[in-house]
Amino acid sequence: MIAHLLRFLLPWACAGCRTPLSSLEDDGFCGRCWLAIARIQGHICRTCGLPLPDGGSSCYGCRRRPPKIVVRAATVYQGILPPALHRFKYRGRKSLARSFGLLLRAAWERFPELQHIQGIVPVPLHPKNERIRGYNQAELLAHELSREISRPVISLLVRTRQTRSQIQLTRPYRQANMHNAFALHPLALKKQEVLRKGSFLLMDDVCTTASTLEACARALRGAGIHNVHALVLARDL
Repeated sequence: MIAHLLRFLLPWACAGCRTPLSSLEDDGFCGRCWLAIARIQGHICRTCGLPLPDGGSSCYGCRRRPPKIVVRAATVYQGILPPALHRFKYRGRKSLARSFGLLLRAAWERFPELQHIQGIVPVPLHPKNERIRGYNQAELLAHELSREISRPVISLLVRTRQTRSQIQLTRPYRQANMHNAFALHPLALKKQEVLRKGSFLLMDDVCTTASTLEACARALRGAGIHNVHALVLARDL
């Protein structure tokens, strides 16, 4: 009762335009902003998932050096999405995961190459960073998608060292920054033989150069787990 009263007096704000929402639960976005989120449609790069408005099968970057993992994304990292994701990641608005989960489900349904997966693997944070933030945003997204598509979340990876933020780094530095940053979780080592036969979907919030996803895939493949794809909420252009 008290929670409902507080929500009436202090309503949720749209994560895009900041207008008050009428619902007691966090719907994330007003109708206008929800429709304004740029879903990925049409032609995409067959490897990295980058939108190709002019058609084709590969983007310029993948023709030169394709990432060693197939990446798909639900949306484009532009418009209202960057500030909404900032609130989700850094300002504690974890309830936005529900809205983001709907976008991820729509992407999973669109891309048949993802639908054979048996488990969802969130990209891990370093334990120190997760303690400071209080949660791992990739894990929240993974659990929302899990509820939508009935696939389990399986934490196969750990982050073995603290890395610099990728935001200001160029592609070569991003790759060097992520080198040997991930390893198979100690508990997963005990089931390594079983896991080798599985197919898994890496989950993260944003993909720019795919360096983080490549590093995660490399750690899994080093343990003999080769059937790995990736799905992210947003693809940075």
